[in-house]
Amino acid sequence: MPRPRYMVKANKPIALPVTVKRPFRIIAHRGASAYAPENTRAAFKLATDMGVTEIELDVQLSSDGEVVICHDLSLTRYGITGYVEAMSWPELSQLDMGSWFSPYLFQGEKLLRLQDLFKEYDAELTYHIELKGTAPQLPHQVCRVIEAYNLRDHIVITCFSYEILMQVRAIAPYLRLGWLVRDIDKKVLAKAKALELFQLCPRADLLTQQAVRLAHSIVPEVRAWGINGKREDVLALIQKTIAADCDGITVNWPDWISH
Repeated sequence: MPRPRYMVKANKPIALPVTVKRPFRIIAHRGASAYAPENTRAAFKLATDMGVTEIELDVQLSSDGEVVICHDLSLTRYGITGYVEAMSWPELSQLDMGSWFSPYLFQGEKLLRLQDLFKEYDAELTYHIELKGTAPQLPHQVCRVIEAYNLRDHIVITCFSYEILMQVRAIAPYLRLGWLVRDIDKKVLAKAKALELFQLCPRADLLTQQAVRLAHSIVPEVRAWGINGKREDVLALIQKTIAADCDGITVNWPDWISH
C-alpha cells in the first residue's frame, strides 16, 4: 500500500487547525502543555477534551520505587527544591505542580504516578512513555505497571538512551520502542535495525524528506519532536514534518492539528 502524502501549500496564510490525514499521530506533548502545567492531570484532561487520543509523558522512579510522571530531574523549574529520584512518593504527592505555570488557574495541581494515569484513561489512549532519570530499576518498574494494567498494545516506550531501550527490549520484547535522536544518519539506521525499533524520533528542525524515506526502510514509523518557538516557528515545523512524510509529532498545542 503506498504511503499517504501530506501536501503543504507554501506562502499562504495558515488557518488553524492544520489538517492531516489519518493515521498521522497527533501526540499531546506532556499533555496540552501549552495551556496547562506539563505532565499533570489538568494537561492530560485538556488534551483529551480537545479530542486527542495519544499523549506523551515522562517518567522517573521515586526513592521508594513508584513510577512518577515528571520531566525534569530537578524540581527547580517548578519552584520546588529537590530531585524526584531523591524523594519518596508520599513526599512527591504533596507538591504543588501547578503554581509555577499559573497560581490562579492551577495552584495545588499534583504529580501523578503512571498507575494513576492508567486508572483514569485505561485503553482510551495511546501512551508514548519517555524514560528519564538514572534509576536502574525504572525499565523494570514501568514494564511491571504496563503489565498490571494490560496495556501493552497501547504503549510506545521512548528514550534518548539506546542502552535503556535495549534493557526494555530484554525485559518486554513485545513492547514498541522509539529512539529519540537529533537526526537520522547511517549509524542511527543501523542501530535501529539491530534493535527492531518501531519508531525513530528525530528533531523536527533537523529532519529531511530523504532521511524520513531512509528511516521508513528500517522502521514502521518516524515521529518528530522539538516543535517549539514562536507561533510562526511552530507552524513552520508542523508543516515541515507533514511535508517530510512523518507519521506523527509531539506538540504542546494539540488543538492546532486535526484529522
